[in-house]
Amino acid sequence: MEPCPRKHQIQPMNWEVLFEEDPEWTYMLNRQEYLLNFVIGYLVEGDMRYIQKLKFFIFDWIEQVQEFSPQSLTTRTLDTGIRCFTWLKILLFLLELDLLEEKELQIIYRSLETQIHFMRRCYRDKYTLSNWGILQTIPMIAIYHFFSEQLDIEEEYLFAIEELQQQVQIQILEDGTQFEQSILYHVEVYKALLELCILLPELKHKYATLLGKMATYIQMMTGLDGKTIAFGDSDCTDTWDILNLSALVLEDEQLLSLKNSYLDPYSLLLVGRKGADRLATLKAQKQGTRTAFFKDSGQVCIQTPRSHFFFKNGPMGSAHTHSDQNSFCLQDQGKLIFVDSGRYTYRETGERSVLKSAWSHTGCILDETPPEIVSGSWDYENYPQSLFCDYQRVSDAHYVEGSYLASNPFTYLHTRKIIMLEEGVWLVIDDIRCAGDHKLRTQFILDSQVIYSPSQVNNLKLWSKIPLELEKTFISKKYNELEESSKLVKIQKFSDRIIDATLITDQSFAVKYHTVYHTDGRRLPNALALEIENDCTNKLILVLNDDIYKGENYV
Repeated sequence: MEPCPRKHQIQPMNWEVLFEEDPEWTYMLNRQEYLLNFVIGYLVEGDMRYIQKLKFFIFDWIEQVQEFSPQSLTTRTLDTGIRCFTWLKILLFLLELDLLEEKELQIIYRSLETQIHFMRRCYRDKYTLSNWGILQTIPMIAIYHFFSEQLDIEEEYLFAIEELQQQVQIQILEDGTQFEQSILYHVEVYKALLELCILLPELKHKYATLLGKMATYIQMMTGLDGKTIAFGDSDCTDTWDILNLSALVLEDEQLLSLKNSYLDPYSLLLVGRKGADRLATLKAQKQGTRTAFFKDSGQVCIQTPRSHFFFKNGPMGSAHTHSDQNSFCLQDQGKLIFVDSGRYTYRETGERSVLKSAWSHTGCILDETPPEIVSGSWDYENYPQSLFCDYQRVSDAHYVEGSYLASNPFTYLHTRKIIMLEEGVWLVIDDIRCAGDHKLRTQFILDSQVIYSPSQVNNLKLWSKIPLELEKTFISKKYNELEESSKLVKIQKFSDRIIDATLITDQSFAVKYHTVYHTDGRRLPNALALEIENDCTNKLILVLNDDIYKGENYV
């Protein structure tokens, strides 16, 4: 979840050690998911030193960690759940390969029993709505399934069975998205459910439809580069491994990744040679245009052979939600153009606050004051209220519209309309209504690798009556990693209402702007018409931002 690019050595072993001035480093250390790599190493090389080191880490942890507290660096309930699930998978291999002595086995059993009792005792109602809950109940269920005779955890199992059902019903929205508004935590919850169904195949039928929806969301949130958007508290992460495992388990070749056609080593641990052989019989399908409107979470994804487009205007999720109403991301011809800025850290730092804020998203800011108030790493004092999000498609034309109400410090309405043509055209219209005199900032967050020249990014032209200026900013594609980047900005003054348009086109297009008139020759206010043309197409786009409520003037 929270990687670190720098290596640190712990000598002697200390499970409470803290690096990077970030407790997340220690939380990751104590989850022990990395121990599965020792199993893989042993299976590949047959070297018992992998097993010896694996045992050292498990038994050293058991020996050193004697006190359990939800506030501890070593035994938060989330990390305890992940660690127990990891130990279960390791234990199944060690038992199958006869690599555990009875004394060692009993020590692990007693520790698992203690940890599961601890999780149940410290379980909080709010976990029903959080990834923390599912990542605790699933190991309780799975461990009981395999070791109910060795561990006294029946009470915890019965609780977990009932609680998991409630968690799934509440956390996973009808459109298949996990409510926290973060693709990273959606994947973590999905992966745990999928692995539960692999370990307990009798549950697959119960969760198959839900898992299919959740997998489709992961697929739609995967860009042309094969990585997720850094949406909410997320990183840019490869998805081919989880998609291929999903295609195999759910028997749906539509989920197969086009990036790689095989299983990663971790997935092989779960499904074995037979699973790999079955995967080889599935054929990835070249995708044309695919669209998905996740209306419950307010997200739109449009994938074409040329581009990947993502739009967000939805309800507040958990504290992992960023202030990203009416923001969008765009990849074109395999390159990142406009991006979500990511998360970087969970520490109480200025970078954390900025990355959560509208300052770091492709959207609008009124009077140099973002629509939210970030009060801490996990808190807002104010957050813009989503009013609606809609999506329509007609052939190769796509229409997205979102609107939110903000009150920081003035109450105002922001409606964003985006018309997309698959030939490489995106028309972005921003309609802001706020009484009095104000200043509107419209900004587009660029990927750090974008090549920018005046009125052009990579192979895309930018058309705007107000010039776009380049400003410095920063983005984070991975936790603990920060990159310098830029944003394109235009600022304009207005009174009461402003309607602004930004056109993004393939460089092959020429554009003509037209005035819109009533049939009696009067100019129609707040309407926009433009003609786009290249060697392959000629189209006229007309947008009426207001209803026509006055008829012709008769002489």
